[in-house]
Amino acid sequence: MTVDETPAGTLVVDFTEKEYNDYLEGEVRRGTGLTVAEFVRAYEAGELDDADPAVSELVGLLRIGQNGDRAA
Repeated sequence: MTVDETPAGTLVVDFTEKEYNDYLEGEVRRGTGLTVAEFVRAYEAGELDDADPAVSELVGLLRIGQNGDRAA
């Protein structure tokens, strides 16, 4: 992980792929009790409620990890 700052003073944290995957796994487990793989399967199967803020937040984190692509 590297930590930097923009000229405006905004903190920028850059994770390695493994660090981000470990972070995602922890966040998904904490929020849902599922693994990332289980969460993605359930989300893609329509089993999770998009209106649930916890679900939408985790989907957002997964998309960031995929550089904005789908949450898989």
